[in-house]
Amino acid sequence: MARDPIVKRLSCAACPLLRAGLAAFALGPVFIPFPALTQVLAQLHVRTFTLSSDRYALHVGEQLHLTIVVHVDERIGQLDNVTLPDLSGFDVYGDERRCARARRGGTDCTEVVLIAPKETGDRTIDPVTLDAVDARNHRPSRFASNRVTLHVTGEPFSATDAARQVSHVALDTLVVLGAAAIPFVLGLLLLRATRRRPASPPPVAAPPAPSPLVRPVDPLLRLVVSLRDEPGRARVLAVRDELRRRVGARDEETLGDLEARDAARNKPALGDALRAIEYAAFVEEARLVDAVREALPALERLVAAADPVGAAP
Repeated sequence: MARDPIVKRLSCAACPLLRAGLAAFALGPVFIPFPALTQVLAQLHVRTFTLSSDRYALHVGEQLHLTIVVHVDERIGQLDNVTLPDLSGFDVYGDERRCARARRGGTDCTEVVLIAPKETGDRTIDPVTLDAVDARNHRPSRFASNRVTLHVTGEPFSATDAARQVSHVALDTLVVLGAAAIPFVLGLLLLRATRRRPASPPPVAAPPAPSPLVRPVDPLLRLVVSLRDEPGRARVLAVRDELRRRVGARDEETLGDLEARDAARNKPALGDALRAIEYAAFVEEARLVDAVREALPALERLVAAADPVGAAP
């Protein structure tokens, strides 16, 4: 078989590499080049990657929020190639994803998943994974969060059991009261038989007292009080949603978009509260309580205003 004249004339040390390249070209592509793989995955500096739950001890069927927090140095609008672990022992009701600019630079991306366990025992949720090109060494990598273990017990005291117990207690109470009332009724009948008294006119009913004026409670007040008593990711997101509703924010608008269109114009307290709660909504779990404590003064100033913006009429 005659050799290629180009290869025949080559006698340098690189000839074996060139022959292998020509053979691969003749057979067609048999591997994915490294540059093509890096174009599929985003190149990121991943600084933190955590998985947490707002409840670690609960009953079967009770809901909990799994919170995934990723901080990267780059400015991104969304985080792709995130894979959740196997949740076959849970009912999954939905999730919510957000990415927002971090105060210290970069981006904080948060995903909150609402689930409920279907079986009892210690349930371990495996790490969440993120596929990306590690910007430190420019190699495709798989980043992983921590694991989370939940302690799940049987179903709580049901409403049927509670109603049955209440009915037993009520019946026992009626029996005791009835037995105690029999001598009193007999004595009253005997007294009425031996001594008849003239019927007294019925008492005149007093006019009903005017009902007190009930002022509606600002829904933001209830949310802020709940957040102050029990700081958690779900309560932070509830306060954030209420503040965004008050400025008419659309789902796709970020805090930067709201500030650009001056959504909280002439309402500096509302603007301060928006910025404070935005940081607390996407901070990593280890800093969540401190972020809530820093946001509470701005929220309480807004609630304490004489005419809170957006309060229910």
